[in-house]
Amino acid sequence: MELKSVVFEEMRSLEQDLTFEAAKKEFSETNILFGEAQMKTLGILTHDGVYTNLGLLLSDQCVHTVKAAVFQGTTQNEFKDRKEFSGSLFRQMDEIYDYIDFRNQTHSSFQKLRRIDQRDYPETAVREALLNLLVHREYAFRASTFISLYADRIKFTSIGGLVSGVTLKDVMMGISVCRNVKLANVFYRLELIEAYGTGMSKIMDAYAKNRRPPRRKTARRKMR
Repeated sequence: MELKSVVFEEMRSLEQDLTFEAAKKEFSETNILFGEAQMKTLGILTHDGVYTNLGLLLSDQCVHTVKAAVFQGTTQNEFKDRKEFSGSLFRQMDEIYDYIDFRNQTHSSFQKLRRIDQRDYPETAVREALLNLLVHREYAFRASTFISLYADRIKFTSIGGLVSGVTLKDVMMGISVCRNVKLANVFYRLELIEAYGTGMSKIMDAYAKNRRPPRRKTARRKMR
C-alpha cells in the first residue's frame, strides 16, 4: 500500500553505521553536491542527523537485493548462471545493467547492401525496466526481486505490484503515482528517470518496429 511505502522511506533505519561510496560516485558524475545538507534535504538524514530507510537503500550496506538468473531454453528447468546483487541501489543498478547487457546479443541483417545491427532487447527498454524495478519496488518487504533471462525473453518480477488504486491501463496512459516518492526524487535529480510517467511508453516505443511488444501483468513485468 502506498501509505506504508511512504512511511517506510521516512522511518529510522535500524542500521546507522552507513557508508555512501557508491552514492558519492553517482552524485559526483552528475556534478551534484552530496554532503550532510543535501542528505537532509533529500530525506536520507533527518534534521537530527539520523539515517532513514531511504539512506539505507542508497548506502553501501543496503540489505535489499535483486536476484538474476539465466536459464537454458524457455523454461526454468536448467540454470546457466545465477547471481545476487547487493549493496547500494546505485551499485545494483550499474552491475545488473552490465549483467544483462553482456547477454544482450547483437544480430545483423542486410537490406540490400546496408547492414542492420539489432540487439535481442532494445537498450532503452532494458534501462527503463530496470529503473522501474528499483525505484517502484515495495521495500517494506525483505524478499528479493527477480530478473529471469530465457532464450526468448527477459522477465522482471517486482515486489508489491501496482500502487493501490492504480490500474495497468492507468500506467499505460502515463499516469504516474509513485510508491517511493523520496527515492524517485533522488533518481530524478540524478537525471536517471523523468517525473512524467514516461517509462512504460519508452519501452513500448522501443518495440514499435519489427518486434513483438512486451507483455505486461500487474504482479510481474515481462519483456518479450
